[in-house]
Amino acid sequence: MKVLIEDYHYSPTDLPELNGITPIELNDGQVKLPYVGYYYDSGAEETIFILPKVFLKDSKAFGKYTPESLLQDKGKGELQTKDSQALLFKISVQIYQAIALFCERHPENEITSHRELAGVIGHRRDGETTLLDLILALIRFGKEHQSLFTYIAMIAHSGRHKIHWTKTIRTTSPILQDGKPYYLKCKTKEKAINYDEELICLFYSTLDYLKQSYHFVAKRNLNYETERPHIIKRLIEDGKGTRRLRQIRGKYFTDELVQLWHLLYAFYERAEKAAQGKAHDERLLVRNFNSVFEDMIDSLIGEKSLPAGLKEQKDGKIIDHIYQGRSLIGDGNIYFIGDSKYYREDSTVGQLSRYKQFTYAKNVIQYHIDLFHKNAQTLRYRDELTEGYNPTPNFFIRGTLRDDLSDKEINLKLEGKGRYESKHFEDRLFDRDTLLVLTYEINFLYVLSSYVQNRGYAPDNTLRKQFREDIIKTLEEQYHFYELWPEASAKKKKAFIKKHFKRLLGKIYQRTDEKLILALKKEGDTVMDKGILNLIHKNKSHPKDYPLD
Repeated sequence: MKVLIEDYHYSPTDLPELNGITPIELNDGQVKLPYVGYYYDSGAEETIFILPKVFLKDSKAFGKYTPESLLQDKGKGELQTKDSQALLFKISVQIYQAIALFCERHPENEITSHRELAGVIGHRRDGETTLLDLILALIRFGKEHQSLFTYIAMIAHSGRHKIHWTKTIRTTSPILQDGKPYYLKCKTKEKAINYDEELICLFYSTLDYLKQSYHFVAKRNLNYETERPHIIKRLIEDGKGTRRLRQIRGKYFTDELVQLWHLLYAFYERAEKAAQGKAHDERLLVRNFNSVFEDMIDSLIGEKSLPAGLKEQKDGKIIDHIYQGRSLIGDGNIYFIGDSKYYREDSTVGQLSRYKQFTYAKNVIQYHIDLFHKNAQTLRYRDELTEGYNPTPNFFIRGTLRDDLSDKEINLKLEGKGRYESKHFEDRLFDRDTLLVLTYEINFLYVLSSYVQNRGYAPDNTLRKQFREDIIKTLEEQYHFYELWPEASAKKKKAFIKKHFKRLLGKIYQRTDEKLILALKKEGDTVMDKGILNLIHKNKSHPKDYPLD
């Protein structure tokens, strides 16, 4: 097994030969691969994984290893421990499974590359599985059927090597000592060949053989004697694995063992063809892994059913992630807008991406204003009395790695510097052109693992909750919020707003329950527009603090 990293600059002599894949030549004579995924070289009988560039940190794979070392044979590279080798295999397999799942979820996509391969997990018709699919199926079978293997071993070994006294007395002569017979050659009970056990021994022997190349973790059942990997290798090279399996095919009747027989036969058939030069190269590659990462994130926070024209906007733009959630000022629901960024760890959100994200929000606002003008039922984006706009939550989200490479926790973190604003006026939060975008980091391996294990859709409300809480916290750092005239009549409120409309525009918003919310930009220990507070006091009102919740 060899591992490459997307977009890393390699010397041309370092790259293995990848039939049909042309690296991009760089000005300095080096090359890079713009792909992510799986490649099996049938001629060399070698599996090659290409991992996403997110695994590059400071020009090192996982921030620890030189990418060139991941191309070296076992024991010669920097991944010397079994744990690190097993982790590399696990991550590589999950990337493969994620791409396969993406293809399954989006069959009309145009970003995957396959030759002599369909290889989509879940669509296991003839000719549509890769060698890797078969290996993973064998590993999974071993994990799921430990109790079966233990039971068969107990039955097979029970009674073995016990003395068969009837046969011993009948066929051998004892030595008498002190009047007591002693039998020096005892006959033991022999069991007939146990074909269940033979199949399982071949299974464990096959796993031992595969572990030499793929370094996966598989629980070993010590009740079974296994053959050494070089014996299994010879079986494959001589084409005797399938022959051996055909000889014992009719001995199995339980569903689990029949399934195991078929899995082993499929593996040996594919491996023997490769050894004989009769197999085709296999590949499942993605040129734009950002689309896969987008689907991974959307499976955690996205919404399945959206109105037409909302996600796919009229100007041709397509929003990565959009879902309904409670508004920031607690006034019904509003759409949260997100954009997943597939970057290397040392990259930042570009200016073009920021402008696009502001445009997404403006288009969503306009979408609902158009519906309002048509008297259609819609979310409340603008208050007619104050002409204030409900703030639109907006964020970027990018994948990063934990130092320990764990996939157990989300680790959603707000980037301190990743805060972008767009506005026409300095002190008008409730203006349609006042927009805020926050930037988040999320554990890439958690997202990957969740996507693969849950088959795509796995909404996580804790993420949505944190987005809202963080945006509220950011706004409260910038603005002081007040509730005006909680005791006043609707008529009085309307008269005041009409009289001072220009002064209040963009700074005030009326909720559906007629609460008037005032937002004033902070300036040190006070607010930027002290005149409005003085104006309100003159009108015999004492605004109270309004905490966003």
